[in-house]
Amino acid sequence: MSSFKIARRYAKSLIASAVADGSVDAVSADMAMVRSTIDSSKELQAMMRSPVITHSLKKSVIDELLSSKISPLTLSFLHLVIEKGRGGIWRDVADEVDAQIDTIRNVQRVDVTSAADLSAEERSRIEGSLSKSLGRSIIASYSVDASIIGGAVIRIGDQVHDGSLRHQLAVLGKQLAQA
Repeated sequence: MSSFKIARRYAKSLIASAVADGSVDAVSADMAMVRSTIDSSKELQAMMRSPVITHSLKKSVIDELLSSKISPLTLSFLHLVIEKGRGGIWRDVADEVDAQIDTIRNVQRVDVTSAADLSAEERSRIEGSLSKSLGRSIIASYSVDASIIGGAVIRIGDQVHDGSLRHQLAVLGKQLAQA
């Protein structure tokens, strides 16, 4: 079974427990804390992936670092992931938990790359248009890449909508080469 499917199963179980407890917001905050803690240390990342380090040692390190910062539900969930030998896919599980929480909240995350920094009005217009077309609230992350020359590239999940001038010039070049 692929790690994506495994991560999805673990995430579904955590979300089901969180919904039953009414602690979806706490789990969301907890997973952000887990992500930032583990991402901040190459040693922690290596420990979570390592098949040599015992499950009990991994759990004690996680307890020491996170037990006072996250809810008991999330902590016991992390223990389960480690106990089942799935510490190496913790990042996939965390990403899937975030995706399922976004679904519950009817939120869509998008990445917008533009050639120049966008004004607040332009950002608002983009988010409003995307919200209307997707029927969901939008959380957008913005970045600047001058190499796209103009326009914007919008990534929604694994879909890419390339409205950049660089892309349009490439398409035009192919059309001219075929003519």
